Amino acid sequence: MNLSVRPLTSEQKEEKNYIALDCYKLGFLLMLYQLLTYGLRYVFYLAAYWVCDGNFTLNVKTAMNYLVNNQDIVQSTAFKMSGNISITCVSLAIVMVGMHALFKGQLGSWLRPDKKKVLTGVLWTTPDHVVNLFATMIVSYLVTILGNSGISVPDADFTITHPSAAAIILQAAYTILAAPIIEEILYRGMILSVLSKYGKSPAVLLSALCFGLMHGNIPQGVGAFISGLLYAIVAVESGSIVPSIIMHSFNNLMAEMTDITSALGVDKDGTIVMSIIAVAGFIGFFVGCMNVNKLRFKEEQHALSIKQVRQTVFSNPMTLICLLWYSYSIISGLIGANS
Repeated sequence: MNLSVRPLTSEQKEEKNYIALDCYKLGFLLMLYQLLTYGLRYVFYLAAYWVCDGNFTLNVKTAMNYLVNNQDIVQSTAFKMSGNISITCVSLAIVMVGMHALFKGQLGSWLRPDKKKVLTGVLWTTPDHVVNLFATMIVSYLVTILGNSGISVPDADFTITHPSAAAIILQAAYTILAAPIIEEILYRGMILSVLSKYGKSPAVLLSALCFGLMHGNIPQGVGAFISGLLYAIVAVESGSIVPSIIMHSFNNLMAEMTDITSALGVDKDGTIVMSIIAVAGFIGFFVGCMNVNKLRFKEEQHALSIKQVRQTVFSNPMTLICLLWYSYSIISGLIGANS
């Protein structure tokens, strides 16, 4: 048996080098966003101290001590969501400047809305809801198995604390509007616009992996990965993230309904919310069955095979750094919950 590896042609070597370079640039932008959100958190603390205490300071320690001693402010939903919105929006704006500089407007066409793209997004909202229900069942089963083994699995908590009009509006604004737009630009728009021209399936997989891992916990991460596959497939087929933004927003709306109605003091027994979820699931099942063939995409012919593209993308040092960075929160959360 001849196990020798056929050497790459000059054309294949050139494409491999282009992929590697794009992975480095893309990884840099994704890491830049993470570092910006971390650093701007302290800027927000300084601003919060100024607003709440009435005194301006550039001493982060002073601001932190004030906030530590005023947990009623820090633990409020209004504080958390205003921080999330301001930090993520500013971080994205800076990253978008970098994206334009490094990739010369490649993302632009993926952001332009039109009627067909909007309708595509609307079409897949309820099937995406069914996918999320399926993912929730998988996560519940997984968490139960781990729990029976004595392993605690941390999860995100979006319960609205200190309910107020501001808290409800800010949470809805972040989870239903800001987060879907920002995350779709980062994990669908940037990744797919850069890498799908080399191979759609490797770009879709990387997009879903980054999206799942960046949630920082297993319950959200598993659901986000599964949903992320659907978002990415729809986006890459339509050449736009407009449909995935609509799908993502609808998904978050369905997830937030219980918290919002609870904060408003309505539907205390959950009947209305559960009825909406059931109807949406019923509709989504039939719509999904009727349109599932639309999710099949064809790969274009390239110098490298899809397998070679996938190996090049996922062996890239910057890709691995990003995936490890995202994984750190999940691992540290598990250790913290079980130590």
